[in-house]
Amino acid sequence: AGKALSKLEIFAQNGKANCEHKLLLLQAETKSFLGENDEAFGKYESAIAVAEENGFIHEQAIANERTGDFLVRNGDSRASQYYGESNTLYLQWGAQCKADHLCKNLPF
Repeated sequence: AGKALSKLEIFAQNGKANCEHKLLLLQAETKSFLGENDEAFGKYESAIAVAEENGFIHEQAIANERTGDFLVRNGDSRASQYYGESNTLYLQWGAQCKADHLCKNLPF
């Protein structure tokens, strides 16, 4: 993950609008893995906001889904809000099967 993170940092410097949200999401996942939950949540939130700001609906959906997964792992009831937003975004993007899969496999 460290090598991928380094490469993505370089890409984000050169194409911020295209890569910043991906970098933030990878940083969030890394922080989550390391148990740095407050920092992880902040990175997830930033990834969602930047993906939205730059019009990447599908990646905003993924970031919301991953945030939901993170919150479930940490026993946080806000997970359902993120899963719901993810489902809505997948539908807006036209990914009906992914939205159905998400609903079918939610841990609720």
